[in-house]
Amino acid sequence: MTRRPTGRPRTALLAATLLGAAALVLSGCSAGAVTQTDTTISSVSGTEGAVGQVLLRDVTIDPGATPVVPAGSAVTLRGSIVNQDLADDQLVSVSTPYAGPPRAEGFTTIPGNSSTFIIGAQPGPVGPPSPTQPTGTMRITLPAVAQVLHEGPTYPVTFTFARAGSITLPVYMSSTGPTVPAS
Repeated sequence: MTRRPTGRPRTALLAATLLGAAALVLSGCSAGAVTQTDTTISSVSGTEGAVGQVLLRDVTIDPGATPVVPAGSAVTLRGSIVNQDLADDQLVSVSTPYAGPPRAEGFTTIPGNSSTFIIGAQPGPVGPPSPTQPTGTMRITLPAVAQVLHEGPTYPVTFTFARAGSITLPVYMSSTGPTVPAS
């Protein structure tokens, strides 16, 4: 005569399966779309974005050697603009709610299949490409900063191009000054 198994092994298997499923479901609870760092970008490299055939690379707010920009002062942008189209494009405007109307100096036309460097706070001439300078250069100054700017948070900056359109990037500030050692 054979004995029929009791319900205990089945109950244990069912309980183990339910516990495993619960562990899988609960392990995903900490990953969400809203985090404490959703407005902070790593300061390893600048912000990047694309609109149409225009790429913006390593865009940062460049205060020079200072890590804080006081309200009312001016600050520059740094980065590069790459035009992957064969036709030229033109940087029409730059805007941000954190400063007055920006000023662009230098070469604001981005030639087809070429790039233009935004030089930031570094001294130097701005202008079109030349035999000694293969890319055009420009300086974009954000005058009359509306509030104190610090390294860490991001600030929205909108770039508008004649052909490619507009893009708003979350740009952080990155000073080029000496690093203060932690105490």
